[in-house]
Amino acid sequence: MLKQVTLEKAIDIVRLSIAPSFCWPLPPRSSRAKLFLYKTTQLFATFSIISLLLPLLYAMYVRSDDIEIISLCLSQVILTTQGIIQTIICSNKHDTLQRIIEEMYICVKEMQQQEKEIFNTYLAKCNVIYASYIIVAYVMTSIYALGPTLFPMVNVVNAEYPFDTNRTSISVMIRAHQILTGYQCCSHLCLCVFGGLLFWFTAARFECLAVELQNNTNVRTLIACIEKQLHLKRYAEDVITCFRFTVLFVVALCSFLMTLCAVIMVMNTPVTVKLMLLLLNVYFLMYLYMYAWPADNMKDMVEHSLSLSTSAYGLTWYEQTLGMQKNLLYVMMYQKPVTLSIKCVIKELSLHYYCTYLSNALSFCTALRAILEEMTE
Repeated sequence: MLKQVTLEKAIDIVRLSIAPSFCWPLPPRSSRAKLFLYKTTQLFATFSIISLLLPLLYAMYVRSDDIEIISLCLSQVILTTQGIIQTIICSNKHDTLQRIIEEMYICVKEMQQQEKEIFNTYLAKCNVIYASYIIVAYVMTSIYALGPTLFPMVNVVNAEYPFDTNRTSISVMIRAHQILTGYQCCSHLCLCVFGGLLFWFTAARFECLAVELQNNTNVRTLIACIEKQLHLKRYAEDVITCFRFTVLFVVALCSFLMTLCAVIMVMNTPVTVKLMLLLLNVYFLMYLYMYAWPADNMKDMVEHSLSLSTSAYGLTWYEQTLGMQKNLLYVMMYQKPVTLSIKCVIKELSLHYYCTYLSNALSFCTALRAILEEMTE
């Protein structure tokens, strides 16, 4: 079934998976009333997450002697903080995301059969992993949020409130709010699928351009290809700009969690605490991988299309005007590929960076654990 998913359906699935986060932008021609309603709803969604974050922080303060409760609350604090930060980032980048999504819809409507085949190849490559990620995220959230309500399970949300919560009406309202916020956080867990979609889409467009450049036979069609190439580079830069700080936040969070996990593993803590931190580490590493994989592919496709631009040399460029010759000379010069990078933190987000980061982090955690074990003896 997943292999039959079209690009249009894939976009709709991703849009629905992140709908509770309100990070998917409105169409460009939306009225002011719709935009105001969207911004207001986004603001209320942020306040909803904050209203769970504060009781969780209060619970960590009140139950500071219980390492298991602190660990549970810490994992939930991390997820709620992620939701708040990502909402702020997407709100600030709303106009850019709006242009990116609008162009994606236009491209989907106007693509040719050959381009559809390339996009279908990309879908077949990644749809199973991304669809499985969404399904697992929502199934786990449903068990996590609805389980204590429907089945005889222990409530794992240990938020503490500075008022009496024993009254039935108040406890029902609190539980409903926790369930709602749980699905909001789940939609933020799926935001990497949104970023991955845009990265894969951009990479596929560069591959379509590469095929077009390979089939090029004259200067006139080459000019159209070069204009498209410059436009695609700007499009790729816009996509990277929208998710750069999200990736930075995840990298910082992974570093913190792996260090914390190394410390907790040495301490005499319950197995459930160790397992929880381990699962949280695995999740955020997977989250980072969801960005690294398509970003690496996009970098390769950009480099490939730029290298094919040198085909201009094989054409009758010497018969063109002086201005055209200068433009063709610029095309044949080396151009830096578009990559997701952050100064002093991430040189270039790719699978090589991901593997290097993971290797260095595990080495650091092993060394830290050895030092702590030696100190406790």
